[in-house]
Amino acid sequence: MVTLTDIRGQQRAVAQLRRALASNRVAHAYLFCGPAHCGKHTTGLALAAALNCESPDAERALVGCGSCLACDKIAAGNHPDVQTLQQEGAAQIIPIQTIRKRVIPQLGMAPHEGKARVFLIEEAAALQGPAANALLKTLEEPPARTHFVLCTVAPDQLLTTIRSRCQRVSFNALPPDVAAELGDDDDSVQVLRDLAQQLFRAADDRNPRSVYDAAAAAAGKKKQVTDILALLAGNYHEAARQAALQQQLTRAAAFSRSAAMVLDTQLVMREHNAHPTLSIEALLFELRALAPTRRQASAA
Repeated sequence: MVTLTDIRGQQRAVAQLRRALASNRVAHAYLFCGPAHCGKHTTGLALAAALNCESPDAERALVGCGSCLACDKIAAGNHPDVQTLQQEGAAQIIPIQTIRKRVIPQLGMAPHEGKARVFLIEEAAALQGPAANALLKTLEEPPARTHFVLCTVAPDQLLTTIRSRCQRVSFNALPPDVAAELGDDDDSVQVLRDLAQQLFRAADDRNPRSVYDAAAAAAGKKKQVTDILALLAGNYHEAARQAALQQQLTRAAAFSRSAAMVLDTQLVMREHNAHPTLSIEALLFELRALAPTRRQASAA
């Protein structure tokens, strides 16, 4: 079981959660924002463990001991009061039926065996309109001892009213050495990272052939194409941050706008099941229009 003390590379996020636990002021809803594969869901599970830990040692229980019955069940994914809602079907959405069947019926009851009930949503942007509205009603009148953790790579795609009812926790991209040490860079994840990097390069390449090749390669991972786009958006967000640190504000704005374009395409693909190859090709040609601005080195 990974506890809050085991989370690597997210010191600010963990410190924010530990302060809330220490003061007994854990929010009823959190919005964990950050790039794909940076530990948002793992941190959500660690928070759930800290809320339900049964260790007699008060200091260990405050962050989750990782070895009591509650922590073991959460790690195994079979604690009745800790549920993860995932994307479903070819469209990779969280439908209204999931909220109606797995969330709403439990809200009128106390936690089954734990101290607190926790719902983790792996990608909150996958909530369709009716599902998002159903969740919003719950966030407006949260039951006691119930907490929601909404993870997302694209907070701007959520309803403004949902964002306003959640306490935001920001996550950074993991440094490569930390990702490798944690085993995050296994073959399957590394393939997605490489495809996102190929798209990133193709958007700046003057050769149109690179656009078609990169789009075809990414679309070949049809079930994971939204993850690839999330990683691509993360690349642009990091580039924007680096440009801003160097006071290259025009470049930073161009990178930020590029990230927004990627997330808009991801949303269209998720909600409308758009053709992946054509959608990515169109996106890359739009991104190429901003390439000169992204390349300029002078500060605005």
